[in-house]
Amino acid sequence: MKLTGNSRRDYEKLSAGYLRLKDERNRYKEQVYGLQSSLKNLRLAKKRSDEQHKKEMAEKDAIIKELKNQLAHATALLNHDGTNTGTPTSLTRIGKTKVVPNSRRSTGKKRGGQLGHGKHKLNPPKDEDVTDTLEHGAVGIDLFCPKCGSDDFIPTGESEVKYEYDVRVRIVKVKHVFHYYRCMDCGSVFRTLIPHHLKENAQYGHELQALILAQVNSGNVAINKVASFICGITHGELNPSEGYIAKLQKRAAKRLEEFENDLRRLIIQQSIVYWDDTVIFVNTRRECMRFYGTEQIALYTAHEHKDMESLEDDNILPLLTHETTVMHDHNVVNYNTKFCFSNIECNQHLQRDCQRNSDDTGHAWSSELKDFISITIRDRKDMIDSGQNVFSDEYLQHFNDGLDTILEAGWTQNEENNSSPEATFERALLRRVRKYRDNYFLWVKDFKMPTTNNLSERALRGVKTHLKVSGHFLNTESARNYARIRSYMETCRRNNINEIDALKSLCLDAPYTVSQIVAGRPPQ
Repeated sequence: MKLTGNSRRDYEKLSAGYLRLKDERNRYKEQVYGLQSSLKNLRLAKKRSDEQHKKEMAEKDAIIKELKNQLAHATALLNHDGTNTGTPTSLTRIGKTKVVPNSRRSTGKKRGGQLGHGKHKLNPPKDEDVTDTLEHGAVGIDLFCPKCGSDDFIPTGESEVKYEYDVRVRIVKVKHVFHYYRCMDCGSVFRTLIPHHLKENAQYGHELQALILAQVNSGNVAINKVASFICGITHGELNPSEGYIAKLQKRAAKRLEEFENDLRRLIIQQSIVYWDDTVIFVNTRRECMRFYGTEQIALYTAHEHKDMESLEDDNILPLLTHETTVMHDHNVVNYNTKFCFSNIECNQHLQRDCQRNSDDTGHAWSSELKDFISITIRDRKDMIDSGQNVFSDEYLQHFNDGLDTILEAGWTQNEENNSSPEATFERALLRRVRKYRDNYFLWVKDFKMPTTNNLSERALRGVKTHLKVSGHFLNTESARNYARIRSYMETCRRNNINEIDALKSLCLDAPYTVSQIVAGRPPQ
């Protein structure tokens, strides 16, 4: 159809408007697309920002949680003392009350002297035993009548006597004369045999030597302080050098070599043997001193390392049979297949670990186990005091059921809070009790078995005192000399034998033998 002029113009106008609208639509589409892209980018950016924020917050939460755990752990460490760990009471931090562990049952009585208890005092010596008499008269002093103040008085013939016990150091200088003789048959000239301890032209006597050894090995006095002490009490007349004291220590230890071997042979014959070791310092190095013994005998050894090799060098644990029970502080080396003896664990250390766990975690099961052990020990003591030597089957069943209940509660409480640093120690404690249950509670079935390793702890206390007072040992040899002499002195002390007399015999090259000490019959 052919368009007229007006229609064509209208058509062209509409076409131009259509094209313009189409261009505007395309432009708007581009704007919409651009806005959609921007919105998408903004959403992605927001998502990334939210994820980054969550990540940063999670990292900060983790840091806060870690800091809280560290603070709780540090607080727990500050609360560790002798009641919940093996920390010596001497290391109690400033500001914290020192707690001295005491497992004895309270009697309910007040401290100090009890009503009706007699006073302990010195008895006067016999007249024939008095060595000095001092007359305290009015001669040479200003004395007046206390009533009127007159200085004109006469003696009444009466007196009052007081006695005083004292010690005075008197230097004794002994001259030994060894005569020569001529044989009438062959004409040979010979003299009286000179003892080995008199080999020098002049030397210190055996009593002074014994005093020096007692100060070094029992009093834990440093060698230079011992020399100063001897010089002081003799007003400078005797002044042994530090080198002499060191040689005396070495010579005394050498004379006890056979004694140590005999002591080792006696220990391996015992039915119950206690042992423990502790760290010592040898010329700033960490080394080891070990104790083996019973109520009557004590053997100390020193080693460069605290390991299986040193245990084999001691040659005690490898020689024990299945008839021997060894008490220790959970030294897992005792369970080595090289050994065949029975093991019993120290309950004192177990109770400390329980207390530590209660203090660190606040869980009740460990406090219940600690109290449960204490009650059972008291019940056992009551049974022994009444002349009985075994728990009834009902009591043993009650003990085992109670122990099962407590340990079950322990695992439950640990699982409820197993992410803290203290939970790791708690799990280790629970596993240990579960694995070594029979070894920890052997004393429940057999009243002859001890409950703690306190005997070893007390035996090594003097070694720790030596480190505090005298410092470190010069070398491993000097530590071994100290250990050997201490074995001799401690064994004498445990058998009520005067250690000074024992040291005098040692210095005369005739130390008491193990059999003499254990029998309580040292040579007179």
